[in-house]
Amino acid sequence: MKQSFLLREIVLILTITIGVLMVAVVHNFSMTLAIVPGFAILLYFFYKKGYTHAHLRDAITTGIKRNKEVAWLLMFVGMVLPTWKLAGTVEDMNTVFLSFISADHFLMMTFLVTMLMSLVIGSAVGSLSVVGVPVMAAAGTIDVSLGYVAGALVSGAFVGDRTSPLSTSFQLIIHSLDLNVRRQLLRILPTLIGSVLVTVLAYFVMDLVVLDVEAGAFSSENLDGLSTPQLVISLLPPFVLMVAILWIGKTKHAFMLSIGTALVVLMIRGESVIEWSTLIFTGFDSHTGIFSMLPFIVFILVVGVFSQIIEDTEMLQPYIDKVFTNSDSLTKNTWQTVGVAFGIAFISPNQSFPVILTGRALKPHWEANFSKGQLGRIIADTTVVFTGMVPWSMLALLCAALVGVPVLDFVPFAFFLLITPFMTILASWWTERRQAKRAYEVGEQHVSGM
Repeated sequence: MKQSFLLREIVLILTITIGVLMVAVVHNFSMTLAIVPGFAILLYFFYKKGYTHAHLRDAITTGIKRNKEVAWLLMFVGMVLPTWKLAGTVEDMNTVFLSFISADHFLMMTFLVTMLMSLVIGSAVGSLSVVGVPVMAAAGTIDVSLGYVAGALVSGAFVGDRTSPLSTSFQLIIHSLDLNVRRQLLRILPTLIGSVLVTVLAYFVMDLVVLDVEAGAFSSENLDGLSTPQLVISLLPPFVLMVAILWIGKTKHAFMLSIGTALVVLMIRGESVIEWSTLIFTGFDSHTGIFSMLPFIVFILVVGVFSQIIEDTEMLQPYIDKVFTNSDSLTKNTWQTVGVAFGIAFISPNQSFPVILTGRALKPHWEANFSKGQLGRIIADTTVVFTGMVPWSMLALLCAALVGVPVLDFVPFAFFLLITPFMTILASWWTERRQAKRAYEVGEQHVSGM
């Protein structure tokens, strides 16, 4: 007979798992190796509670199967950026986006430009790698705090990290909760629009209040060196990628089409296919290329199995049921989910672990009482952005390294990250209010018709 997990056993498993992972982040060693002690303790209690090798085999199969599309995505992301780089797409996109940054609205335009880049690339780290250095260099010519600029950059970078179908976190949410890509995009669109509008307004006001531009000191990129045909050719690979994802729906096929398009472009421009075949493995920096993605791929698959064991054993379910006692109020459940998401993100050293764990742990409750789509929206608006604000999170530390500003210095000015969790609570309140009004109107019509 299978036994339930005791609270002290759960605390021991999570403390060792997360503690060793945090040490791995600080000392820069393998996250996959770091999760082994926690995994070993989980397996010890797994067998102690009466589970068998067959149960473990099923958990491994399901966990890997559920996250295999994300693993493919990471491999293709590792390939697509070096291919775009060699084809000239990255450089030309950067020139186009930076040309929109003006001295009068530096912070606002920095946010918008980085947002566009992140939506195309689907990665906070990738977009900051491309846009961050030139923008921070331009900020040096303006009398403005680098913390302000870094906050605008990180805010823009997380728009794509949260929203783009190319984003790892987006795909993790989709596959953890078994959601449809198009429906998820439509579901997260209202809070995206609200958060972006408030963020734009905040940076617009900051530009008016704190910006002091020295005459003639600032210059943005210009498009004089780019002909229209050249620009159109450069933008074909990302255009093909976006259209293919929305129309075909299969991420793997979309990436293949984009890489194929970029390969044709780079050959037309006289680049070496042999150089490309090397670059897709090695990358053009430490965050691109298949080799750099392999550790993340293995880690996500291991975390997928780890979370599947937790789900199959219902390890957390009794305690979740004690917290989520209300099955009627969408707003109250959203508040509680935001709290849980913050807690897990706060003690987690990376982004994938809290996304998968929160999604799989809370899915039964939300699916039974509201909808797993609503949960997907809340995780996108909370767990994903929280990891950009936690000082010991690997993603936050990478962002800090790319912009050259400490995490705690840019977080107060990363308005998109600060606003989005409150926007999702507001969205739940509005949805609940609208549903109550509709139910009241239906009731009134029923009474009047009697």
